[in-house]
Amino acid sequence: MWLLAPLCAPACGGHSQALVVYVPTTPPSWATAAPIRIFIPGNGTSSVPTHATGIPDEVFRRVVLGSGGGRCSSFAIEQVIGGSDTGSVLWSGSVVLAELIGARAATFGIVPGSTAIELGAGLGLVSIVASCLGARVVATDGDESIQPVAKRNVLLNQRLQDVAGSQSGSESNEGGQSGAGSVDVRQLWWGDVAAARALGSFDTVLGSDLVYGTDGIVGPVAREASFAALLCTMWLLSHENTTLVLTYRERKPIEARFFTMLWEQFEPDVEGASGEAWRGEASPIAGVPESSSVRLFTFRRRRRGRTGGDTP
Repeated sequence: MWLLAPLCAPACGGHSQALVVYVPTTPPSWATAAPIRIFIPGNGTSSVPTHATGIPDEVFRRVVLGSGGGRCSSFAIEQVIGGSDTGSVLWSGSVVLAELIGARAATFGIVPGSTAIELGAGLGLVSIVASCLGARVVATDGDESIQPVAKRNVLLNQRLQDVAGSQSGSESNEGGQSGAGSVDVRQLWWGDVAAARALGSFDTVLGSDLVYGTDGIVGPVAREASFAALLCTMWLLSHENTTLVLTYRERKPIEARFFTMLWEQFEPDVEGASGEAWRGEASPIAGVPESSSVRLFTFRRRRRGRTGGDTP
């Protein structure tokens, strides 16, 4: 989803709302696994349903990372089935990004003590995985209504990791997550310069399916304005050594414009990637049908004197 404030560019404004529920023809590999037992404060012990993504009664989705191990391999995410906002449910891009963080955390700058910020965090899965691996994460979204759910997901997974740690005999840290990571859930509108500057810069900027939209509802002019506001926010939250990590699944032709604009201020952090024709890295994940069309992009800010200059 995207929400923005009219501060980076005069044309910025408005918001888009949509709900996409994907029902695969076959369930993910983890859907047949036995439910895990969790502790939800105030509600006692409960089972996490392990249905396929998009099934209406899947209030909780179990996400098992093939790249992870121990406390940072199994997560439970509460969804808002039937919610009116795109952040109400998990998207394939967020599951792919979570899996890639588990496999390449150090490459993305996610190590114990590092800082990261997620844009369009929605339910918080990506931020929760990064924090489990030791990063201090700020999970942001423009939709204030989804933040209580994200906060519950942070607490829920802290409890899960506590249980996993006690079963394995490892010690829990103060925040309940391995690697002494943490998640701070906040509202952030793209294009809000003052809010972005107040947050400072981060070692890693994360985002999944950020430029999704329905052109018939918003229109190309407003869509491009949203791209500009998003890029302005990315720039303000980064420094020259920041790694920008994005996953994206192409849905509308206008979305290509975002990457043209992105190229003006950021450059690929991938050896051999050159030219605007570069369209990321394929990253299919077993058990996530849509992931075959999700691409991974890693960028850094352009240096002084290169195309795009030194200001957004």
